[in-house]
Amino acid sequence: MTSAQNPKTIILAGGGVRREGVAGGTITPGMLISGPDSALVPHGDNGNLAQAAFALEYDLTGRTITDNYSAGDQVLYSVLQEGSEVYAILAAGESVSKGDPLTSNGDGKLAAASATNFVVARALEDKTASGEDERIRVVIERGTLQA
Repeated sequence: MTSAQNPKTIILAGGGVRREGVAGGTITPGMLISGPDSALVPHGDNGNLAQAAFALEYDLTGRTITDNYSAGDQVLYSVLQEGSEVYAILAAGESVSKGDPLTSNGDGKLAAASATNFVVARALEDKTASGEDERIRVVIERGTLQA
């Protein structure tokens, strides 16, 4: 597969403020994260308020989007602007269509938003994560409650 089909980077278009922090546990590039009160962790508040902060690949040392961060590692992440496109992670068991609103799954991954969820992004492609997590292209949306 080509890079167009399988991107090799998390930020696909746009950008935001790039930051660095310490991992408080295992973080996969493309995860929605929260912190850095003391350490960065996968966003853990299912369906609720989330800043559009996503872990990036640590390309400064040749690591890729498949290389996880461990507790204590320096994590590169970006707080993304509305309209930025990201190669995020859709939680196993989720099925979404292009344009569907996405929210935090409570484990750093994204899930289809329901009626009262806080929307972080919208799907840019149809995707089904039937047996395992899947990468998905998304566009960051200014955080709103799903109506």
